[in-house]
Amino acid sequence: MMAQQSPTLATPIESMPWLDQVTGPVKQASDKVFQASGATQKIKDWLNGTPVRHRLHPMFVTVPLGAWTTAAVLDLLDLVSGGEDYAAGADAAVALGLLGAVPSALSGLADWVDLEGQPQRIGMAHATLNTLALGLYGASYVLRRGGQRGLARVLAATGFGMVTLSGALGGELVYNLGANVTYQLHPILSADYTDVLASAELPEGKPVVVEVEQVPVLLLRHAGHLHAVENTCPHLGAPLNEGTIEGEALTCPWHGSRFCLGDGQPLRGPASAPLRTFEAKEEGGRILLRPSDAA
Repeated sequence: MMAQQSPTLATPIESMPWLDQVTGPVKQASDKVFQASGATQKIKDWLNGTPVRHRLHPMFVTVPLGAWTTAAVLDLLDLVSGGEDYAAGADAAVALGLLGAVPSALSGLADWVDLEGQPQRIGMAHATLNTLALGLYGASYVLRRGGQRGLARVLAATGFGMVTLSGALGGELVYNLGANVTYQLHPILSADYTDVLASAELPEGKPVVVEVEQVPVLLLRHAGHLHAVENTCPHLGAPLNEGTIEGEALTCPWHGSRFCLGDGQPLRGPASAPLRTFEAKEEGGRILLRPSDAA
């Protein structure tokens, strides 16, 4: 049985084949630049934050995000007031955001180039939106310098919307897909099926914990269907098999987060990320599992 995934913010990205056409050439070009010499590799190390043992991209993005948020507020005040008391501040904030976007984009590229699969696709969409927003803010700044404030504000507002959506995709990358999260906390699994249990060892309604490449998986037979989700709560790591199950709702034993066993989606907080789900099938009296995204 294949777990049916509920739509998320990133779901539309999965139906955009042009992303793959863009992703390949960009990755190849980026690899060539970063691997061109020892010097460029060292630059990549710094952009990754390796020497300081901390990713730099989350720190760098605060500059353009903060500056462009300030610009949006000042533009609104400028529009409402009808004067030019806030115009200079808005223009300066747009300019600061453009400057801050450079290290943010470079560090993001250095992090993205090592991703694979779904995280790489969503990262490409994240970068595309940011690039479009950067172009809109650049045009907005030129128009501001030329005195065309009305159109400049429209372009900046559109850019701000793109940056907001892009930020949400960035959150999807980190919090739900574990991009650049320590491997032990969010291990990457192969697409192969793993034989985990004899069918006879999984009675109706009784959860059993098995392992898929050292990842604990809660396996349940309910109403004739097999459900398989990662046994670790994404909030603070509680063993979910110690919680309660009512129908297809699984409740965490520590803080009461509730998840749907069918698609792993959170039904009640404090957890906000879904559980990793697994496709299950029975062959020859055995149960086999593989990650749902591999299907």
